[in-house]
Amino acid sequence: MTFFENLQPGQKYFTEGITITEDAIIRFGLEWDFQPFHVDKIAAKSSLFGGLISSGLLTMLVTFRLCVQANIFSRNAVAGLGFKEVRFPSPVYPGNTLRVAATVGQCRLSKSKPEVGIVNWGLETKDENDRLVCSMELSNMVRCRTASA
Repeated sequence: MTFFENLQPGQKYFTEGITITEDAIIRFGLEWDFQPFHVDKIAAKSSLFGGLISSGLLTMLVTFRLCVQANIFSRNAVAGLGFKEVRFPSPVYPGNTLRVAATVGQCRLSKSKPEVGIVNWGLETKDENDRLVCSMELSNMVRCRTASA
């Protein structure tokens, strides 16, 4: 487990990849973001994107999932505090494989909860061609080692 005391600004963590399937894009779109370019292959062909694309919300959730699976945010995270500057500079198409680079940003001890620190993360999600598909800042509370002793 990585405790707050182990995190230093500039440290980078990398995740494994996950391939986004056409089925996952359509299922998510039908449930949460019902737009033709997320749910209808034929309509998507005449869209700005020229085909079916992932919802930005799905891309954001995949980013978070990859970080949790890589133990970047699991076991040590107490709570999420929010996201900022979420951007989707390039679309995600079926078959794209996404990976995340998580960079530790500003770190400070919580003023109200001495057992946790506040960590700002820079997250960049790229596809198999190193094309940036999502970037964001995430803030969360991370358990301090001294609180776990």
